[in-house]
Amino acid sequence: MDILYVFIASLLAFWVVVNLFYRYFLAGKYSNIEIHGYVVLVIKRKTEGRVSPSGEASLHNIVLTILYFVSLALFFYMVAISLLNRLYIGSTGVVVLVPGVNVVGMDALLFIIVASIGASLHELFHARLAIRNGIPVKSFGIMLALIIPLAYVEVEEEEFRRTRVLKRLGVLSAGVAVNLILAIVSLVLLTLATSPIGVLVTDVEPGSPAYRYGIHAYDVITSINGSLVKSINDIPVVKMLAKPTSLNLTVWRRDAGYVNLVIPIGVNDERIGIYLSSSPRIELLEYLGGLPAFLLYKFLLWMYMINLSLSILNAAPLFITDGGRIINELAGNKYGNIINIIGVIILLLILLP
Repeated sequence: MDILYVFIASLLAFWVVVNLFYRYFLAGKYSNIEIHGYVVLVIKRKTEGRVSPSGEASLHNIVLTILYFVSLALFFYMVAISLLNRLYIGSTGVVVLVPGVNVVGMDALLFIIVASIGASLHELFHARLAIRNGIPVKSFGIMLALIIPLAYVEVEEEEFRRTRVLKRLGVLSAGVAVNLILAIVSLVLLTLATSPIGVLVTDVEPGSPAYRYGIHAYDVITSINGSLVKSINDIPVVKMLAKPTSLNLTVWRRDAGYVNLVIPIGVNDERIGIYLSSSPRIELLEYLGGLPAFLLYKFLLWMYMINLSLSILNAAPLFITDGGRIINELAGNKYGNIINIIGVIILLLILLP
């Protein structure tokens, strides 16, 4: 808790210094830099559109619009699964962004980094497609919101309204499409980087049976009592074992290869004392080392989850999303607003307990 207080105090002090420095040294001198409280904006003003050849531009817009509808289909699939679970299983609510993952420690830092990447590329591709389609970008910039770096884009709205529907759809779909592409690429890389056998020990509790009998952080447990370990579910729960007993483990350890360990479990032991994760491939652990390989795995995992979530949420027909604007483009404002209202109601139904 003390660390949290120090962090908050340091953050507040940082923003006080930044605002004072801006007020007395930068304000009025640099028109492309603005500071509003805890938000720093670095703005590039007015970028004229450079029109791509018509066939090339049309292909880009069609592909991006198709990717948008793929994300929209994923949204409705998620909604259907959530509603069916509520009706037949009795579960309530839904966690859209990171199901089953606690955002603390290193995960919190990776979350901020990856969310910043996903959101910034989302906006960058809106701007990129506007320029490709000959729509002037009024301003494009990067910003630091508290501690999260982001980007934003503002197009010439009147020029945007005058362009053909396909071009408008391409611009609006670009952000959703790039998040979906990032999610797919991250999932492929994550699959290639994850070992089908074994679980990774990320930490060992001091004084626990695992600590006393030689399990190290970043060991990979490949078998227990002669049975292959394919997931964390294959690790026995000590509370459920008849004690005293022992566990015969085979672990892979960097610079030592496969090692056999015997972990005695006493009558009073309630846990082995290890923290686990899915394991990166042995080749990655061998080449990079335990911590770097684990961070790469977590980075890819966050890239997949966050970009998929951004893609699905922004595709949803809601007033504040790209999907809401796309529905208005296709159905007109009257029917588009009705669809957006239905979208909000559906989302509330699956989110509320």
